[in-house]
Amino acid sequence: LKHGREVFLVSRDNGVLRDLPGKRVIEGLSSYRKADWQVHPKEFVRRTIDCFTRPGAIQLVHEDAEQLEADHDVVRRLETAGLFDFEIICPQPPEKGAVVVVDPFSSGSLIAAGVLKRKLRLVMVFSDSAVVDAVGQLVAEGTAATPDVTITHDQRLPEEEGVQATIRSLQDLHCPIVSVVPGAETGVLLADQLASQMCMRCNPLELSLARRNKYLMGETVRAAGIRAVKQIKATEWGQVAAFLASWQPDPFIAVVKPIQSAGSDDVFKCTSVDEVQHAFDTINGAINNLGQTNEGVLVQEFLDGTEYVVDSVSRDGAHKVTAIWEYDKRSVNDANFVYFGMNLLSATSSAAQQLVDYSNAVLDALGIVNGPGHMEVKMCRDGPCLVEVGSRCHGGEGTWSLIADECVGYNQIDTTFDAYLRPEEFDRLPSAPTTLLKHGREVFLVSRDNGVLRDLPGKRVIEGLSSYRKADWQVHPKEFVRRTIDCFTRPGAIQLVHEDAEQLEADHDVVRRLETAGLFDFEIICPQPPEKGAVVVVDPFSSGSLIAAGVLKRKLRLVMVFSDSAVVDAVGQLVAEGTAATPDVTITHDQRLPEEEGVQATIRSLQDLHCPIVSVVPGAETGVLLADQLASQMCMRCNPLELSLARRNKYLMGETVRAAGIRAVKQIKATEWGQVAAFLASWQPDPFIAVVKPIQSAGSDDVFKCTSVDEVQHAFDTINGAINNLGQTNEGVLVQEFLDGTEYVVDSVSRDGAHKVTAIWEYDKRSVNDANFVYFGMNLLSATSSAAQQLVDYSNAVLDALGIVNGPGHMEVKMCRDGPCLVEVGSRCHGGEGTWSLIADECVGYNQIDTTFDAYLRPEEFDRLPSAPTTLLKHGREV
Repeated sequence: LKHGREVFLVSRDNGVLRDLPGKRVIEGLSSYRKADWQVHPKEFVRRTIDCFTRPGAIQLVHEDAEQLEADHDVVRRLETAGLFDFEIICPQPPEKGAVVVVDPFSSGSLIAAGVLKRKLRLVMVFSDSAVVDAVGQLVAEGTAATPDVTITHDQRLPEEEGVQATIRSLQDLHCPIVSVVPGAETGVLLADQLASQMCMRCNPLELSLARRNKYLMGETVRAAGIRAVKQIKATEWGQVAAFLASWQPDPFIAVVKPIQSAGSDDVFKCTSVDEVQHAFDTINGAINNLGQTNEGVLVQEFLDGTEYVVDSVSRDGAHKVTAIWEYDKRSVNDANFVYFGMNLLSATSSAAQQLVDYSNAVLDALGIVNGPGHMEVKMCRDGPCLVEVGSRCHGGEGTWSLIADECVGYNQIDTTFDAYLRPEEFDRLPSAPTTLLKHGREVFLVSRDNGVLRDLPGKRVIEGLSSYRKADWQVHPKEFVRRTIDCFTRPGAIQLVHEDAEQLEADHDVVRRLETAGLFDFEIICPQPPEKGAVVVVDPFSSGSLIAAGVLKRKLRLVMVFSDSAVVDAVGQLVAEGTAATPDVTITHDQRLPEEEGVQATIRSLQDLHCPIVSVVPGAETGVLLADQLASQMCMRCNPLELSLARRNKYLMGETVRAAGIRAVKQIKATEWGQVAAFLASWQPDPFIAVVKPIQSAGSDDVFKCTSVDEVQHAFDTINGAINNLGQTNEGVLVQEFLDGTEYVVDSVSRDGAHKVTAIWEYDKRSVNDANFVYFGMNLLSATSSAAQQLVDYSNAVLDALGIVNGPGHMEVKMCRDGPCLVEVGSRCHGGEGTWSLIADECVGYNQIDTTFDAYLRPEEFDRLPSAPTTLLKHGREV
């Protein structure tokens, strides 16, 4: 429509700017639209060498290309003479101080950004190159700062020699250092050493180790007459064993953790000597999440009570509490101390005042007299007791700071600058924030799964909450997300602020509900990042043989697990011709072991494969229970284990459906004939028709249609204690009402509770050859009729009731006079050796087996499918 160009301004000089006289000339150009000025009078301007040293940009637009070019030339001429008026031209800012930030990670990235915001020079010092690799990613989005100078401290040198080398590097900058501040926990010791030896405001060096070493910390506090935790530090197990023997805690609860670390990294809550020894062996000598070797282990009493954070800033021994937070820490994902969030409190209550007084006493004892302090305190029955304190700012990437700004009116990071650079502002602050302007809390998100993230659908819901202010996302689609066990595996944090405390709490509850259902959409749930992943098929018989073949077709590794060697003998021949697949690995589950022990042994066999397992799928009915157990304990996409038995035991299945308010069959399970006789006497069906069958089986194996009590007794005696066609002993018998009506099959696949019906079949079952329930075939139907829609709705309700929320479902339903009623359902694919699948392919366009792979591995394809096939491409039936 017009011609346009953007002019990036270039300065040829360094210096203090006096004015921009050419600015008015530029604004008078006919093509001038807008300017973005990065420099202003009285500021120091650098020679332009990159985007970061650009003094500004001019946006020009005009109908006439020649006029646009002429105006551009005017700007370029002004750049060299007339645009910039420098008061002084000099290579460095005169009398401009520098702030040294040691390890500018976590909230240290905000300190670094604050240095530049205050027009000071930023010098980043890294305490060790290994630290950069370990925690260098802990920088909140949008807070990364570009330093004037970067120095890496040489940890390979002897300690004092290394400190002197770093000091010489700082002195070579030839600009005044106005303060040295630790950015993260790893930088505390070096910051102390540098500031002390450069004669700057600092904390006394003789207590520096006590501010980092958690054992010395506790003992120093105790020596000052302040309540401290009972503890021992140890490098050998014998020291711990002797300590526990003399202590004898009752009840036995002990905390075991590294002597130096952060973020609940490898913190264990132990309830036995064996657990303490396991924790000791795990920690001692290992590399922690700060990239440091754990030289010894700390064993402490467990402090029972609410945990608080007291954030403070000190100047020459005067302490200011900047915030008090109540921690929400819980046990989850087999970890005992997972941060779920924190709630901001005022200092008005008597408990809060106890915390303030206790905090100030601990700061004095540990010599934290200058700069920030981040203290964790348990409020026990006998008063406050220190968990630990860091002489640095509150971490968590500093995301909490905006909550403090809005609720308190200031934050710990800005107050730290006041303590070092603006003492008048520091003096104006109260000793603790007694009044909150608003209510605020930070929600630390928790992932219950490992897997490849597809999307964050709940993100938009969170962003719409009235208390929502900001979110710090540590995970993104297509990345591998780990189960949350500490600060380092946290997927993100949400900052909430509101005038109304009840509204804040309601919004917090919304986030927590989303966390377990709706926030995370995993493409694949698997314990390790998938490279070439493996699919485990448990009992790959019947249609399971097609699942196994499908694994190889998709270029994945195939692991066949057999639930029992007897199952192989009984149903191993149920493999359609031409579908046998050669596995990469075969594992036979040991049914002779106690159940949990056997499951753990099979899991160890899978873990020994050293390849990522991307899904566990039952191949046949016999594999359903074990597949549930393996997938659940390996933290993969699965159905809830607490309903697993109800998905296999036909009696529990019916009762679970009935308890959900859904039409279910009248029935009894019995191991003795007297129970059946009593049931029939109270029921008195008219006409007398009852169905008798095994509690667990498949296919119409030993299913009897009885028209008298004698026939029921004969069926009971035939079934009870016999070996069924799945190779299992029938432990009891099921007696049910006979459901009179047409029988249908509803095949489905589910993903995270979203159900897709893949096919509806009308069964043709008849009496023949002295057997009452012989399959004569099945006819494929569309889901267009009202009866078919009833079946779809009923099927979805039953799937929900039985917790079939992931993977296939094969449901048999009778359409009775009062509507659909469940016969039975298996949380596995339709059986019959899978021969029906080619009919589905040609008539529906897809089949249940391929859709199962989509649910586990290709969620976009799963989402594209309709909720049920309303249109058939052709007509099909299996005879």
